Amino acid sequence: MIRTKEDEIYNRVKNNVGFDKSKRFIKWQHENYPNKEVHHLAGSFTGIKTSDYFSMPVMREEHLHAEKNKSQFCVDNLHIYLRIFFEYVKDCEKELAKRGK
Repeated sequence: MIRTKEDEIYNRVKNNVGFDKSKRFIKWQHENYPNKEVHHLAGSFTGIKTSDYFSMPVMREEHLHAEKNKSQFCVDNLHIYLRIFFEYVKDCEKELAKRGK
């Protein structure tokens, strides 16, 4: 049910992020943020997690908070997610450059 502007944004995002899996991105998050858990910002559809590429590391308390109000947490933390995802992309590009590709 859409109640707020955040709910509307969240539903649009959730309906478009897909279900891509990336063990490499999840592993990268665990390695670079070892004291944090991975949270899928767009949650799940009937128990199937949405794209791993739309996840970010969070502290346990943040994870619990996120589960209480997924829409608000997603919208409030998009800027942090983007910074982390761009960090990952840059690391991937550095790795490719090392390999000469």
